[in-house]
Amino acid sequence: MMKRLLVSFSGLCLAVALFAAPASTSNEFLNSSAFDWRACVSPPPAEDSLAGQADHEIVRELDAHRTSDQTVLAKHYEKFSPFVIAADVLGDWCTADNLPRTKAFFSEAWLECKPVISDSKAAWNRKRPYSFDPDLHPVVERPNDASYPSGHAFSASYVAALLTAILPDHAADWEKEAQLIRWSRLVGGAHYPTDVVAGKILGEAVAKEMLKSPNMQKAIEEVRAELKPHLIKKGA
Repeated sequence: MMKRLLVSFSGLCLAVALFAAPASTSNEFLNSSAFDWRACVSPPPAEDSLAGQADHEIVRELDAHRTSDQTVLAKHYEKFSPFVIAADVLGDWCTADNLPRTKAFFSEAWLECKPVISDSKAAWNRKRPYSFDPDLHPVVERPNDASYPSGHAFSASYVAALLTAILPDHAADWEKEAQLIRWSRLVGGAHYPTDVVAGKILGEAVAKEMLKSPNMQKAIEEVRAELKPHLIKKGA
């Protein structure tokens, strides 16, 4: 009887372990567990340092002098998607529904690089500006995760780099989009300047690593082939 109980208990433990195990990623483009994000960005500035004080002062100034155009900009980029960037440059036809291979490409890229931004945020756990100063009035939703590094700045930067590899003729457009997204998180009241700078650095470092992958180069060719008929039609 005791033996049967032990076997049953062992089987239950195995089942729990299997169901509790996190879904593994394919590492098709990036091995996030081997990527040393601490070598890319430094910790956020201490609140009482000159850099920390400057962060707070800039945030207060932006909050006090926010324009209606800046509010529109912040809301336009609030729900981040690679297709927001792509549609701004290429046109309204650039949607996930029209481009399933492109959608799968960016979904896989995000799945593989998400641990980098999640782990770095958790490591430093910096409070958002509005959590530190309740007198601020952000015009975007108030995320509950940490402020440093900026996730939007991170995503905009690596997506812009991948889009540049796909369509290099639009390199300046992709960089402009990334700049606007980074700026939108400041004027929207979601981040400090150093959050955004760290997100940019980290996103570009991740993209650089991803672009070394032969699988990434193959995927870029496939995405470019999917985009080509639409670009030809647009140019006709």
